This record gives sequence, C-alpha cells and structure tokens, in this order.
Amino acid sequence: MLDHQGRKDYAFDETAQVFDEVARLAEVIDATQFMASAAILYSDEIGWAWNHIVSTRLRAVLARCDISMQGRLLRWYLPLYRKKVSTDIINPLRDLSGYKVVFVPTLYLINPGIVENLQHYVRHGGLLIVGPKAGLKNWNNAFFSDSPPCGGLADVFGTMVKPAPFRLGRVEMPVKRVTFAQDAPFASGMSFVNEGLFDNLEPTQANTIARHEDGSTAITLNSYRKGLAMYVGCQPEEGFYARLIEWLINIGRLEPVLKTEADVEVTMRAGGGHKLIFVLNHNPEPVQIMLERDFHELISDQTVSGILVVDAQAVKILSM
Repeated sequence: MLDHQGRKDYAFDETAQVFDEVARLAEVIDATQFMASAAILYSDEIGWAWNHIVSTRLRAVLARCDISMQGRLLRWYLPLYRKKVSTDIINPLRDLSGYKVVFVPTLYLINPGIVENLQHYVRHGGLLIVGPKAGLKNWNNAFFSDSPPCGGLADVFGTMVKPAPFRLGRVEMPVKRVTFAQDAPFASGMSFVNEGLFDNLEPTQANTIARHEDGSTAITLNSYRKGLAMYVGCQPEEGFYARLIEWLINIGRLEPVLKTEADVEVTMRAGGGHKLIFVLNHNPEPVQIMLERDFHELISDQTVSGILVVDAQAVKILSM
C-alpha cells in the first residue's frame, strides 16, 4: 500500500475500501462455504509424470496442441467457467459424493485408493468423465501389463484401449475428425477436429457414441451400477467441450450459478441461511449483466434488478 518512499500509492485507498467491506460483511460471509456441482481432479504427482513425458517424448504433439497437464485441464475448465458453473479442482483421493459430475482430464497414473474412490463415486450415482491415456501406469510411474484403463477401471468405463497404430511423438500426428452417432446423447451427427491426443477404444459393455474417421471408437458411455462413466478417447476442438457442458446443464447434472454470457467470474457460497452469488469482473472495463430476478447487493446494501453494472476490476455480492 506504500511505495518505497513511504507514500500512499494507488492501492492504498482500494485496500482500505476492501477491508471496510470485509469488516461489514464478515459475519455473513464466514457463515457460508463455496458450493460447486462439478469437480476437476488434479494431482501434482500425475502432473509431474505426464509433463515429463510431454517434454521429452511428445514435443511434436505439443508443438501443435497444448497437451500438458495444465493445457488439458484448461480445455475442460474454460467451458465450465464460461457457463458460470462453479467448479472445484481437487485431489483424486478427496470425497466426491457432493459432486454431480467429476472430470478427470489426465489420469495417467493410478493407485488403488484413486481407483476405489472413482468406483465408489460412479457406483453411487455419479457421472465420471475421463480424458485419453487414462490408467496407463501405477503410482511408481511404471506401465501396467494389462490393457488400459487398468486397475479395475475397465469395468467402470466398459471399454479397453487398443494398441496405438503408431508411437506418439515419433511420426507426424494425422489430422483426424471425431463424428458423433445420430443417437448420441449430445452433439448428435456432429463432427469435430481432433487436435491432440487420441485412443482407439474397444467397448466391452459401453455404448459407442462417437467414432474416429477410420471407424474405431473414440468416445464411450457406460452405465455402471447407479452411475455413468464416459471415456473421451480424444482431444477435440473447443466446440466439443462447449456441447458437452451444455448437455450436462440440460439434463440437470450441472447448474449455472447465474445465466449470463458476460465475461465475468461467478461463484456461489451458501450456509447460515444465506445464498450469496459473487460476480467478479476481471476486465479493464465495466460489464453489464441482465438479471432475471431481484437481488439484494450486499456491498452497496441496495436492491438490484434489470441490468447490473459491474465496474472494471470490481465485485458484486448478490444475496438470494
């Protein structure tokens, strides 16, 4: 808040304002906790192992598509962010029972604890969606001798992965398209360019909902006990992920906190008899949002309706 000469700089008044707001609203906010209907699983150990392979053996693929751990996670996170679906990013061993959908962009390494956690989640009604190259290695970064996905995950997904037609990183990646079946639950009949990784799947129980150009299975959907498990054996263009998230919203698995196309971050906290929607504008200019109902805005202590203006680099807290 002070510059090197001990003078108040541009952040002084802003920081004082924030502390004043926090002091006024602390009792209400402290009684709430972050609410999320979706989770993305992330592990530093898996990330380290996968990024090592990417940086040493898959540089040719990386040159045309971000297949790093972080890049793969962002492909799933961004459409959730844009649709205002609150999402937790958590360790694969965390309790998953509170989430309606769990995404695992990269499941390169597995251990018995992770496998049991995922099995338990789907068995009791969860929807699990995993990306390509799943269940290949154990926690010591050694390949399994079974066909992936290993460790019991093949039963959950109802599919196995066929041997690759060539070694990734050693040849030029072919441009492939992924086309959905006419009776697919979403994106029916649509086709997407596969920009990155891919698996050729061999369903054992699952339904094929999309295929590669050569006719091999690209995406499967399997009923496992009370839940569903989807194996996305490809890394398609952005439009695919948008269609998938729209479908999950339409069937009630995911619920946007606030319906708006505005470029703002929206999250929800609930508890203590309160439901609070935080609207954060990270942009350098104001953003307008059309509200579908009246809210009480806590910072200004006013009722807001119609068009809500969120100033640049500002936040609104809407109480339901």
